[in-house]
Amino acid sequence: MCKRQKCSEKSIKVNLKIGTLMLGCVKEVSDFEAVVGFPSGLVGYLPICNICDSYTSILKDNLDSEDSLKEVVPLSQLLTPGMLIRCVVSSLDSIKEGHTSLKVSINPKGVNKVLSAASLKPGMTLSGCVESVEDHGFLVDIGISGTKAFLPKQSTSSKKDLNVGQYMTVLIEEVKNDGRVVRLSQDPQALGKACAETQQGWTLDTLLPGLLIQARIKRVTPHGLIVTYLSSFTGMVDFLHLDEDKASTYNTGDEVLARVLYVEPSTRHVGLSLRSHLLPPGGAVLDDISSERVSEVVQGCKMSALHYHSGALMKMPDGTTVFVHGTVMDLQKHGAYVRITNHIKGLIPIIHLADVVLKNPEKIFTSGLKVKCRVLSVDAQQKKLCLTRKKALVESTLPLFLSYADAKVGRISHGFIVCVKDFGCIVRFYEDVKGLVPKAELSTEHVTNPEALFFAGQVVKAKVLDCDEEKKMLRLSFRAVTEGDVKEAQTAKFDFVTVEVKVCRKVLDGLEVSIVPEEVPAFIPTVHLSDHVTNCLPLWMVLEEGDTISNLMCLSKTKKKGITLTKKPLLKACLEDDSIPKNFSELQVGMQMVGWVKNIMPYGVFVDFPYELFGLAPKAAMGDQFITDTSTVFDIGQTVVAKVTNLDEEKNRFLVSLRVSELSLSGEGSQARLIQGLKERKAIFEMMTCRGMSVGSDECQMIRCLTSVFSTVLICVNVSGVNVSPGCKLTAVVLHVDLSKSEVHVSLLPKLTAATRKKLEKDSKLTATIQYTDKDFAVVSLGDSGHLTIIPTRTHINDILNSKKFHVGSCLNVTVEEPSSEELGGLPLVECQKQNATRETQKQEQSKSKSTGLGEVMTVTVKKVKPMDVVVILPSGTTGSIHVSQIEEKPAVGSFPTSSLKVGSKVEARVIGALTVHGHKFLPISHPDFKVSLPELTLLPRYLEQGVITMAKVRKIVPHMGLFLQLPFGNSGLASVTDLSDEFTDNPLESYKLGQLVRCCVIGEENENFNISLRPSRLYKDHNKNLTDPDIQSISDIKEGQIIRGYLMSVTDLGRVLFQNATKYFVNNQKTFSEHISSNALLTAKVLSVNSKNEHVSLSLLSKDTGKPDLLPESLELPLRLTKEEMQERDKKATKRKRVNSESQVSVCVFPMKKSRKELKQEQQNAEQQLSKLEAELMDTSVRPDSTVAFERLLLSSPDSSLLWLQYMAFHLQATQIEQARAVGERALKTISFREEQEKLNVWVAILNLENMYGTQESLQKVFERAIQYCEPLPVYQQLADIYAKSDKIKEAESLYKSMVKRFKQEKAVYLSYGNFLLRQHQSDAANALLQRALQSLSNKEHVDLIAKFARLEFQYGNTERAKSMFDKVLSTYPKRTDLWSVFIDLMVKHGSQKEVRELFDRVIHLSVSVKKIKFFFKRYLEYEKKNGTPETIQAVKQKALEYVETTHDLHEDL
Repeated sequence: MCKRQKCSEKSIKVNLKIGTLMLGCVKEVSDFEAVVGFPSGLVGYLPICNICDSYTSILKDNLDSEDSLKEVVPLSQLLTPGMLIRCVVSSLDSIKEGHTSLKVSINPKGVNKVLSAASLKPGMTLSGCVESVEDHGFLVDIGISGTKAFLPKQSTSSKKDLNVGQYMTVLIEEVKNDGRVVRLSQDPQALGKACAETQQGWTLDTLLPGLLIQARIKRVTPHGLIVTYLSSFTGMVDFLHLDEDKASTYNTGDEVLARVLYVEPSTRHVGLSLRSHLLPPGGAVLDDISSERVSEVVQGCKMSALHYHSGALMKMPDGTTVFVHGTVMDLQKHGAYVRITNHIKGLIPIIHLADVVLKNPEKIFTSGLKVKCRVLSVDAQQKKLCLTRKKALVESTLPLFLSYADAKVGRISHGFIVCVKDFGCIVRFYEDVKGLVPKAELSTEHVTNPEALFFAGQVVKAKVLDCDEEKKMLRLSFRAVTEGDVKEAQTAKFDFVTVEVKVCRKVLDGLEVSIVPEEVPAFIPTVHLSDHVTNCLPLWMVLEEGDTISNLMCLSKTKKKGITLTKKPLLKACLEDDSIPKNFSELQVGMQMVGWVKNIMPYGVFVDFPYELFGLAPKAAMGDQFITDTSTVFDIGQTVVAKVTNLDEEKNRFLVSLRVSELSLSGEGSQARLIQGLKERKAIFEMMTCRGMSVGSDECQMIRCLTSVFSTVLICVNVSGVNVSPGCKLTAVVLHVDLSKSEVHVSLLPKLTAATRKKLEKDSKLTATIQYTDKDFAVVSLGDSGHLTIIPTRTHINDILNSKKFHVGSCLNVTVEEPSSEELGGLPLVECQKQNATRETQKQEQSKSKSTGLGEVMTVTVKKVKPMDVVVILPSGTTGSIHVSQIEEKPAVGSFPTSSLKVGSKVEARVIGALTVHGHKFLPISHPDFKVSLPELTLLPRYLEQGVITMAKVRKIVPHMGLFLQLPFGNSGLASVTDLSDEFTDNPLESYKLGQLVRCCVIGEENENFNISLRPSRLYKDHNKNLTDPDIQSISDIKEGQIIRGYLMSVTDLGRVLFQNATKYFVNNQKTFSEHISSNALLTAKVLSVNSKNEHVSLSLLSKDTGKPDLLPESLELPLRLTKEEMQERDKKATKRKRVNSESQVSVCVFPMKKSRKELKQEQQNAEQQLSKLEAELMDTSVRPDSTVAFERLLLSSPDSSLLWLQYMAFHLQATQIEQARAVGERALKTISFREEQEKLNVWVAILNLENMYGTQESLQKVFERAIQYCEPLPVYQQLADIYAKSDKIKEAESLYKSMVKRFKQEKAVYLSYGNFLLRQHQSDAANALLQRALQSLSNKEHVDLIAKFARLEFQYGNTERAKSMFDKVLSTYPKRTDLWSVFIDLMVKHGSQKEVRELFDRVIHLSVSVKKIKFFFKRYLEYEKKNGTPETIQAVKQKALEYVETTHDLHEDL
């Protein structure tokens, strides 16, 4: 092929692009370039400047300086004819006539640029050029930055000095310093044996031409071989690169040595060669690089093979095989002449140049044009070759009629009309095969004039009605051809054979593919990608359009669905067996077949089989054990083995059994299925590698690989027994990678991460602990050996997964089959020990598994509903009972609690005992007293009792109260600040955080809430009894004179410590205490008196009693309180009635003495005054009620007042009566009139706040959903978003705002509130994106106001510069909006510098607006300067105002 060979021709397999790597052979060497031959007959040119950088530098030095000391070695000494070189395409220059000139380079920096220093491994073969000559060897340029490569002289092939620029292929012997230094060798024997290996880390991105690889033949095709190499890579060996004498000896599965010819970087296609002259012991220099027979004319050649996309193989008389292809020579009136070779020509008739008759064919067909044709006929005697270029004929996949014997009745083929007559059309096929289509068979409708519908040269599809081979008569029909017949004819050759496909499109339930090379469409369901259910979805996820899938088998073929393929190994093995039944008549009872689960119904499962057969496995025949729920046994698409048990010949239906005990066919052993499943998972990661990701053996690389595929990776950690805290770094071992869920399961157990692996012995027995399990495999740790391995969860493919046996933490007995298995990637291969238990042992195990423990919680299925109880089925299959009293805690009067449960529903229940009933298993005559024990269960939550020690989670921290805890069984409790520790501190709540788990003790229950204690003295029995602050459980624990400590609750007129006993100072206003004593302060007090009857304790905080400093500081200069003696002296001068200081409690001592009439009258007057005072208080609405009765009385008069209802709720919350507060809120919603929308909204907001503070996320969501049903949704959304923001629930608030933006995209207030939230969270970029979205959603008239408000928010919380630019942009568009100018000035005064403010004022006073508005801005300007400026700046403003007035006056005069 000449230099200007067109690169796009079909005979060239390499899709040339700049950067394509190819293996070439030096053909000729001249002074300034070398001619290089490439695969597929390509010829390229290697310029002298494309050798290497060091040689190019010498050339430049000699050009620049005539007296250069460096001698230039000629190109002929660097390259010799026949040398194999690795090249990279450097340029593709277009020249005349649409041809391309190919230039290549052998510069190592271009050839090896895909490699890095870290990727270098000993044993790799690379190309390089000598960079410099040293004393003991040569520095070789291998094109990798940061790497120095040294070739010792004793390691060279010639043992002679090499020249700078000398090309060589070298072998890496040693790699040091992470690839920064490598030692090379040029030993011919070592190079001849060096094969690329998987351990060297080759990928499709780093693969180089010239590499020798060990490959396995995957498929033999007419066009060559498809092979696999380096574990999972696929390559193509063209038929031209097979030795002729060995071409027919290759079989699928054979191991072969191959040489990489080219690597296409875009498509990643790899071309290989099996030619012996390219393989060891040769492969470095070719002997025959040209043929003396070029231009020789040879007669008597015979065509041996035709390759439509390439050309033809011709056999010469001496047995030599040559390859030819066609080119348009000349265009005549009757057709175009095509040159096949220099001495073989063919004719394309004028009607065969295209599918339609061309009027001006000369515009399309030019001399030298490459065309793709199909041979119509060959006349050897007259040496005539007739061709066609009709696309429908060239690309037809229908059977060809080469003779009348091929035209079987019913067959359909493509032909072309040669003549149209009144009686019909004459259709011709290949050679001289012709047939007649009668007029009646032309169309389904009546045809009066055939010439109006058909024309000569038209390509048609015809069906054979009758054929007489002897008379060579053929009767055809157009009318009888249907789409189903065509599809069946196209797919007939794919009946249950192994094929290779190319992915065309991914759909939800599978892959749409095309069978190559025929390009017939087919479909692969997702569930048919593997026998393992857990591998199907990941395989579907990693496959992409354009990927090639091999080793598939045609499963079914229908007119509607077309071809369905499968990759299930068990199904393919079954299809290869000719004894498999192909229709219902071949089925026999007892026959065992491999199928897959098609559908799952409550009464059983339908199993699909090849050849469109399907049967039903009833519920009783699905497994050996009793099955209660069919949906949990098998998965859709799961491979199963079925035994035919019953045939219904009338309805063509049959039943099958899936019981393992009835089957002898298992398809494959569990170990073989394990290896196959792991190979598939390995292929998944290798496909990820092909996408350009690096999957290593360590955990970090694997997780990095996943994060490059998925946006988010969830790491599921097994932390059982390991203390972890946020931010700490830990060592983990990967257990499983779930691509479908983007999860990586790891373990932090020290015995797995820090264990030293011990050597395993074959046939040794170990105890394996399950660390992770799924439906197909389980990851186990082998005793204390430190080894992890994988075992199958099913011994038989039909086994029902035993969730009790295979759960994390359970133990199994295993036997080591292989200490290190290659199929498992070096992991040990183990087998679970089988337990051949006797029948009695099995019964005992069954009875043991069916036994239930008291208090055990389980999911049960409702079997039957009765008025007084409900019959349920336990997971073990036994029957239990739930009494009507154990269904609802507080059933409504007149309701039927059992009616709330439906048959078939699943509920959570707890075992509370056993119920003995009479059994019906035996007859009463033989077993009169036979009774059975049924479990009795309850649906009510388990109650916590006093004294129980349990775990709880901190749900809320209230400074004045303590910790609100979330207890087991959905209960809640309060741990007071005095119950947190045995030694009080100033900040008792500082060490607790939300969500923290704490150990606690239940000490009581009040108002359906538990009182909790975290004191160590209650949690631990052996705790020290000498406590600093002992637990006071009752008033009997307090003694008079005792010193105790506690926390300040409140300062009121009714306190446990009288003001006179709190401080030595006299205080008129009780607010003084609140201002100088912090709430919840730790105080020390002395017990003055204890009244056990009234449960009243009097305390003293005075310094003389406690020894502590006074509560109030001396700096307040308060007057001292009177001493006791001074008070007695004052009391003597006062009246006989003793009064206590007005600031303290009023206590009256009553003596049994006779009262006078005057005193009785005075008492009556006092009582009337008190009653009047009480009535006045009741009439005064400003006085806040302090009791439930008072609230109820006020609500009778003002039922629609939301303020009153909210105060009522707050009253209950102060007493920690959460449920009562909820009840008040619900009453308010029912009581307030429906017209008072705002009042009801206030109550809804209060309930939302209540649930946010004291409820759960579920209860809050329920209230929110109710609120948006009864109120306007937008205010409710905004209120809840504010609640989230104020309580620092950022994620919830952001999620809610996003929902608001979608739902209320036309509301400006939504964008403003969301923007305010984002800027408060310092998310300025997100706020800017929100603004752009708002501008797209809102009308144009709202844009200005929206931008201005966003700019104000930016000034307050965001970027000041961005805010200024936003204002500038708006005001430049709307310069007369003085309101915006005024706002801008206010914000700049607050946030900007004085220089920026003055510049802004200067801009404003020059606006073209009314004089009145300019006067306003001058006034503001002057006020600003008076406040922040100097006399000079003030005078400057006045001068500017004067100038403006004069200018305005002059303007008016001119007008």
